[in-house]
Amino acid sequence: MGYSKSRIGTASFMTVALAVGAAGGVQANSEEAGEFLIGLEQFSTMDANNLEDNYDIEVLQEFEHIHVLHAELTEEEYEALLDEENIAFVERDHTVTHYQQEVPWGIDRISAPAVHANGHTGTGVDVAVLDTGIHEAHPDLEVVGGESFVNEDPLVDTNGHGTHVAGTIAALDNDEGVLGVSPDVNLHAVKVLAANGSGSLSGIIDGIDWSVDNNMDVINMSLGSPQGSEAMELAVDHAERSGVVVVAAAGNEGTGWGGGSTVGFPAAFDSVLAVGATDANDQRASFSSVGNELDVMAPGANIYSTYPTNSYDSLDGTSMAAPHVAGLAALLVAQNPTASPEEIKSTIVDTANSIGDPFEYGAGIINPEAALGE
Repeated sequence: MGYSKSRIGTASFMTVALAVGAAGGVQANSEEAGEFLIGLEQFSTMDANNLEDNYDIEVLQEFEHIHVLHAELTEEEYEALLDEENIAFVERDHTVTHYQQEVPWGIDRISAPAVHANGHTGTGVDVAVLDTGIHEAHPDLEVVGGESFVNEDPLVDTNGHGTHVAGTIAALDNDEGVLGVSPDVNLHAVKVLAANGSGSLSGIIDGIDWSVDNNMDVINMSLGSPQGSEAMELAVDHAERSGVVVVAAAGNEGTGWGGGSTVGFPAAFDSVLAVGATDANDQRASFSSVGNELDVMAPGANIYSTYPTNSYDSLDGTSMAAPHVAGLAALLVAQNPTASPEEIKSTIVDTANSIGDPFEYGAGIINPEAALGE
């Protein structure tokens, strides 16, 4: 089980830490008890009960769709599990946060109004925004439901990031405020980041699993970490196999030092569509991460969108670019509901407008008109 699309340990990375999933375990200090994700070998008979009985540890959770346990471990327990033949990996349940910089435009640049005029608005498609929640009462948004994995109401967003992302995807075509790429989708608030903009790896996996169980068509994750996680990779791979298109922000680390990849996770995983950010001149925004894992670009500088409470604001970041692509994915799902996630992703990548070195721009800026055959 590896990171075929990722490049662990290259150059400088984002400031937010997830867990390192390399070579069988975390490489972080474990002096005190903490929460970990324990991956079981594929054909192992080990389960939560065995682990609790054999090692006298507390298993907090057994994920439904992946062979991974969430447990609290001491230093000694952690070290012991690394030598257990039935254990594939052990990694810390670290923190994930949203990608954001400062200030926002983009719907016109990708010609979304033109495809709306031809009837492409995302009707009937379910989109999950895994973020800080969505301000349900905003007059420019219609949220049909959701779930929270941070002990906060998913329909209350005291950070603003999730509401801003939601507006780029699905702000209503109601002659006020702003317009989203896919204004008629069914919008779901899946709260995996708290008011401070951060959340746990286990909570995000819960959000992905919830999206699968509730038949989402598209997941947007404008969040990430510089370090990979085997548990996260299992979760996004399962989502794709279950028919969900997974889109994520590439990260805001720019070119970094040493010329290596700076694309974060989960964007760097093969099953995820990694999105970088461009400015109004079709240039890579200086903050936008680079690397061979980058798939496409979308507007991400000075993006104006919905914001709590009942207002609007401008923000920068690959967080703002990713929802443009999630919105396009929703339009494509609405056009062809039987298309697989791989087919949707390939269409988006193959119809993008090339504007520079793929290491910095991926396939280029998304082109909804071409993707939809207009």
